[in-house]
Amino acid sequence: MHRKKIALFGGAFDPPHLGHQKVASVVTADFIDEVWFVPVFTHPWAKKYHKESLVRYEDRLQMLEFLVAKNQKIAEYRQVSFTYPTLKFFEERYPDYEFSWIMGSEYIGRFDAFLEGHPKLKNFTFYIYPRKGYPLENLHPNMVGLSQMKEIDISSTQVKELIEKKESLEDVVLPEVAAYIESHQLYQ
Repeated sequence: MHRKKIALFGGAFDPPHLGHQKVASVVTADFIDEVWFVPVFTHPWAKKYHKESLVRYEDRLQMLEFLVAKNQKIAEYRQVSFTYPTLKFFEERYPDYEFSWIMGSEYIGRFDAFLEGHPKLKNFTFYIYPRKGYPLENLHPNMVGLSQMKEIDISSTQVKELIEKKESLEDVVLPEVAAYIESHQLYQ
């Protein structure tokens, strides 16, 4: 029997952008059955990575809804969003599914620290998408580098900078996300 393969795509999604959509589409098309977006509820490293001021969880959920395509969904984990406990939560809830994780290449250098906290992360597959400035190098044995994928050069930080400068978001977010940001006066 084929175990359904689910890749969890965790992130702040503050806001969700076209890079997130591209990654989910590539992974769904090429490697796994479904991508489940898992937006951060409580960021474990908020101070360290300047994530103290995320917009409301409900706003991020609503914007993320616009990105969800075929074979994708939003899965909520309303706890501190550490990678291993999140994976274990879904693995225990859905024992017939096989779970993996999607993350950007900027996290390759931090993965040893992830393993120190949770050595059993090495039991999960990690799909690594290329981020600008972070080559797909020094992959761990449980990592699959998405080398055929075009480098993602959009970030949520970049989107917020465009909003601050009152510049167009046309090339970085879906029109529905841009409209939601404007109507709810987010990132102002």
